[in-house]
Amino acid sequence: MLFLMLAALAAADRPVVVSSITNDQLIDQCRGKDDDPTANFCTGYILGEFDALSQSRRICPSAERASNIAVVAVVRKYLRKHGKKAVGAPSFVVRDALRDAYPCKRK
Repeated sequence: MLFLMLAALAAADRPVVVSSITNDQLIDQCRGKDDDPTANFCTGYILGEFDALSQSRRICPSAERASNIAVVAVVRKYLRKHGKKAVGAPSFVVRDALRDAYPCKRK
């Protein structure tokens, strides 16, 4: 049985993402004021994704524009504008918001 599951995953045309939440749940968790500094699920989820993307150089934040509050605000705004029609796992939605806000300059 495990072999069949692994074979199906290998044959998938896009990456399989395991997430315990949906986009709607993330949107719900991230309701509130953009400048709210409260440490909660939304803040932790966004900052975790921010750190992972920064370390892998998938985003290129500047120290002047990337405070915790600014990063969370960017994603909250993105979720309000694009969240309901977003396709993919919540981590992809957060990734897209952060890529828009903190792009890397291509050489």
